Amino acid sequence: MASFRERCIHTRQGGRLASTTTADIDRLVAGLKDRPRVVLHFHGGLIDDTLGFATAHRLTPVYEAAGADPVFFVWSSGLLETLRDNLPQILNESVFRTLLNRVTRYATGLVFKEPGQRALGAVATPTPRAVQAELAQVRAGQEPYARLSAPPDVPPLTESEERQIAVELSADTELAERTREIVNSVLPQAGSSTTEPVAAARDVIGGRAAATTLMSPEVVADLAARAGTGERALVSTALMVRKTVRVVAAVVGRYRQRNDHGLYPTVVEEILREFYLANVGAAIWDAMKQQTADTFAADGDEVRAGRYFLDRFAELLSTGTRPQVTVVGHSAGAVFIGNLLDDLVRRRAAADDPLPADFRLRDVVLLAPACTVAQLAPVVRRQSELFDRLRMFTMTDRAEQADHLVPFLYPRSLLYFISGVLERGPSLRTAVTPIAGMQHWYLDPAATGPDSDDLRGFLRADPARTVWSPGDGGPGLRSGARSHIAFDADPQVLASVAAMLAD
Repeated sequence: MASFRERCIHTRQGGRLASTTTADIDRLVAGLKDRPRVVLHFHGGLIDDTLGFATAHRLTPVYEAAGADPVFFVWSSGLLETLRDNLPQILNESVFRTLLNRVTRYATGLVFKEPGQRALGAVATPTPRAVQAELAQVRAGQEPYARLSAPPDVPPLTESEERQIAVELSADTELAERTREIVNSVLPQAGSSTTEPVAAARDVIGGRAAATTLMSPEVVADLAARAGTGERALVSTALMVRKTVRVVAAVVGRYRQRNDHGLYPTVVEEILREFYLANVGAAIWDAMKQQTADTFAADGDEVRAGRYFLDRFAELLSTGTRPQVTVVGHSAGAVFIGNLLDDLVRRRAAADDPLPADFRLRDVVLLAPACTVAQLAPVVRRQSELFDRLRMFTMTDRAEQADHLVPFLYPRSLLYFISGVLERGPSLRTAVTPIAGMQHWYLDPAATGPDSDDLRGFLRADPARTVWSPGDGGPGLRSGARSHIAFDADPQVLASVAAMLAD
């Protein structure tokens, strides 16, 4: 019986081999000959290598007891460390708190008014003090403004409203002071010989450009580059005002498009997207997804782990060994599985690939999948050629909203954060994106389009394709997980996966 480490394929940046060698993979695949069941397990993207190996150690006996030989892909993203380190700091920054108050005040006045009231002219808003009192509820574990319901039709932000907000923010002394604090932290002190005052802001990759803020380095650099003395000192504040108005417009726009996450979470998300994107893990998230694709890329100068494993596994299958193969992906592991399935499609089309033409996966098991609807929809459209069954274990929206990523500060789950902050559209601009593992998307009548319609139709066609957690639908359909990270350790989920392997 192989040890758990011998069952791991350890990869690094670009999907290249890390501590695992090609000889290790050769031995691993050879050990699968004539075995009845094989599980390919892809852990989530929040954990590092050490925790990835710990997951393999913990799950190896679970899979073996179910009569399956597991293969674990161990990789690391660094996303959890970034979120844990940076998000609490960001959400407690003085400039963030000022922006939060101002954007919330205007969004409240714009969104939660009947259309006729806004048509009267000036934007009517609560006072900054009233907003601050409402926002203070987060310290008591309450979500600000959760009781408010938006009207069915929210008008767009008009040019006159934008001008009013800009004028008022331009006279906001607190916002101006926060801007000066940021600029002064990167500009040279009097008497300094530095010739490039914002070099530090421009040169830092991944954040921490200014001592007083974790705003994205390019934002800080823009503010500093526009700073000066006398009349020019107003330019930085003007940029801050312009960006703040853009955040207000984005919040209103999300209510119009019905992809908001509630007022307070939506305001937090839009401020992060406009001002802090480099320091909330967006680049790490993009790189992590790219890594799951790169591991199946053409070899080039270095072996790519996923591609090499499938090369050897396809050769084994061509000899007549035909185990039932199940793939299990937790969180970003679902993105990994999508890329694996794409590679199987490529192999089917290649005349010289040893993969048998009739090979199919037995089961695709997704645990709180962090892939987008657009990523999963093409997978289910090809079910007939790729796999027999798909089952998704993920939280109800009520449980998702109770799984706070940053307690007291961001009252939504990691999947909400990915949807509202980290995912970006084709132009690489941030865009609120439906995530396949979110019941919020699944139940949203406004979430339409070919991908949403096809995936929702596929899941609804067979109730056994979704297990909303916590829930008990019988053997193979039970889950007690109430947090995003709990799915690959929850006894009921593991028992359900074992039941799927055994039936």
